[in-house]
Amino acid sequence: MMRILVTGGDGFIGRHLVNTLLERGDHVHIIDNHVTSSPRITHANLTRTIGDVCNLRKLIPTVKPEVIIHLASVAIPLLYMEKPELVIYPNVFGTEEVCNLAEKCNARVIYSSSSEVYGSIIDKSPIGTSIRESEQSLNSLLNPRSPYSTSKKMGEEIISASIRNGLSACSVRLFNVVGPNMDADVSGYGRVIPNFVEALNESRPLTIYGTGEQTRCFLWVGDAIDALIRLVDIDGTLPKAINIGHPESVTILSLAEKFQSMTGRRVGVSHRPALPHEPIHRCPDISLAESVLGWRPRMTLDEIIFNITDSEVKG
Repeated sequence: MMRILVTGGDGFIGRHLVNTLLERGDHVHIIDNHVTSSPRITHANLTRTIGDVCNLRKLIPTVKPEVIIHLASVAIPLLYMEKPELVIYPNVFGTEEVCNLAEKCNARVIYSSSSEVYGSIIDKSPIGTSIRESEQSLNSLLNPRSPYSTSKKMGEEIISASIRNGLSACSVRLFNVVGPNMDADVSGYGRVIPNFVEALNESRPLTIYGTGEQTRCFLWVGDAIDALIRLVDIDGTLPKAINIGHPESVTILSLAEKFQSMTGRRVGVSHRPALPHEPIHRCPDISLAESVLGWRPRMTLDEIIFNITDSEVKG
């Protein structure tokens, strides 16, 4: 039984993580400003503060966690491209607050970073090329998409500095975590899978930004939670950064075909202009997670699509 603080704990990944922590007997405190989320969980071992992670120590001065899992940040491109402060503040100022509290409480920090920190390093490489944690990042600056990747990298730098000062911490580079009821509180800003589900339910073509030849890897939320729990529990020194994702790539065009064939809904596709500065390919090398955590994702892409469409596509 542990005392665990989860920032952004009412969000998509957060609520799955919190449920798992509570089921195993941990005491959990959530802090969330509910910009893109809402409280859905109640439990005897759960307490909650509604507020911004940037004011963490002022808002919860008496909470003394053993572990802090820092998930707070918007992850929806169309939303953070409109309001970049929604990613800059929690990933930079919020991460500094988290590390200061952790140093005071001697707590472990698990920071939710992103595959976006790698930028476009393999855009001209074969689709099957996977990215290791040691790869150099290649990002353009001062564009509509850059606040997310830049702020996530700044968060990692803050984590790295705290590690040098003796903090037990790790930056977790998540690759496209998906599952049921994603973006439920921010309708109209959905990512590719919520967009496809919404289109199928409305019997309209699936929207694809750009050519659809860009590839992505999708990780079931339960597999992501499994990795985060292992990082909470592992003895010894944590890796400074670790990839958590599924190494199975798919083009967005192929993904659209899978959604149609598995649901029997032949609605076609509709192309829109590519999102600015969107990487073409991104696939994780998960050998570090396999060796350090004994972790590998269990759910295949077809199983992911079946689980999502079975619960969310109407009729």
